[in-house]
Amino acid sequence: MSEFNHQNQSEEEDLPPSKSAVKREAERLKKIGERLLQLSDSQLSPFPLTEKLEIAIAEGKRMKSHEGLRRHKQYIGKLLRDTDTDAIEARLSDIENAHTLNTQAFHKLETLRDELIGGDNTTIGAVIAEFPGVDTQKLRQLVRNGKKEQQTNLANPDKVSNAHGRKLFRYLREMSEAK
Repeated sequence: MSEFNHQNQSEEEDLPPSKSAVKREAERLKKIGERLLQLSDSQLSPFPLTEKLEIAIAEGKRMKSHEGLRRHKQYIGKLLRDTDTDAIEARLSDIENAHTLNTQAFHKLETLRDELIGGDNTTIGAVIAEFPGVDTQKLRQLVRNGKKEQQTNLANPDKVSNAHGRKLFRYLREMSEAK
């Protein structure tokens, strides 16, 4: 009885992948190709791509026809079958994670700016503690100008301006990059 089960297992292992599995893999490779098409040339340069694949990606970026582009994405997926997609996927996830981290830092600085303009001096103290090289006089001046601008915007909603808020944000971004 156990010999019979052992024979069935070895027969199952020798079978080629199912048609559905092949289609799933083709779709996965096509999605990787689509993600590669969205990258700039400078972002693509460190990828381990074959010459054919680099040419196909460059051609795909120039295409405008919807149907032609769809077929070309399938072709890029076909070319990806012969390459190491694990290295490409790892590189893509690194790029996407870096973008996410930049966006999070951007939102954090926006929130900090809004707290500085809307808050009291305790927030300024927290910023000075977080960014030790900050010019406190310049920071206080930017916050003061931002608060005045906010009051002006509330008094006169027809002429809304946010120039001082942008200056404060740029200064905070410089401080975070210097950190």
